[in-house]
Amino acid sequence: MVTMRELSVALYGVWRFAMLDRTAVQFFDNTPSAFWKSFNAAWLALPAYALLVLLSFTQHPVEAGPLRILSIEVISYVIGWVLFPLVIIAFTDKTRSAQYYFRFIAAWNWAIVPQAYVFLCISAFSASGTVPDNLGGLLSLIATLPIFFYQGFIAKTLLDVTVPVAVMVVVIDLAIAIGLSMISRSLYINVA
Repeated sequence: MVTMRELSVALYGVWRFAMLDRTAVQFFDNTPSAFWKSFNAAWLALPAYALLVLLSFTQHPVEAGPLRILSIEVISYVIGWVLFPLVIIAFTDKTRSAQYYFRFIAAWNWAIVPQAYVFLCISAFSASGTVPDNLGGLLSLIATLPIFFYQGFIAKTLLDVTVPVAVMVVVIDLAIAIGLSMISRSLYINVA
């Protein structure tokens, strides 16, 4: 379990990364312990994820029972948290940055917490009806671009890689998220 001090340091570190501070690396240990403790971020991001799912279902209803929805979403959430670190093992081996793997995943996991709440705010604003539907999608896209930049900055800084390699890390994460979302949504089709 993560202590309150470790939690505070990690969240402060991801905040410093959001300020484009390269020295924020110091807040993340390159150890297996830091790696494993960073998965506690999943609990902190879970409320935002649950609300995002509910918002999504209000905009795009599905015909499935609550138990099926809960099962699909919980499994998808867990897979999302473990699939990216698994894929990045091979990626860091290929890019010769494996020596930084533990600190990168630790920071990446903790960085998901503020990202989840930012996405929630963006989605809630778009769904609020204060902007037309077609403009809401555009605003969501525009607001998402700084998050991609933030992720790329974390990847470049922590893995000590080039910009194209950091972009590939962001693309891998995005592809996993889109793939999981498509698979999850396909499991709701024609289900009563």
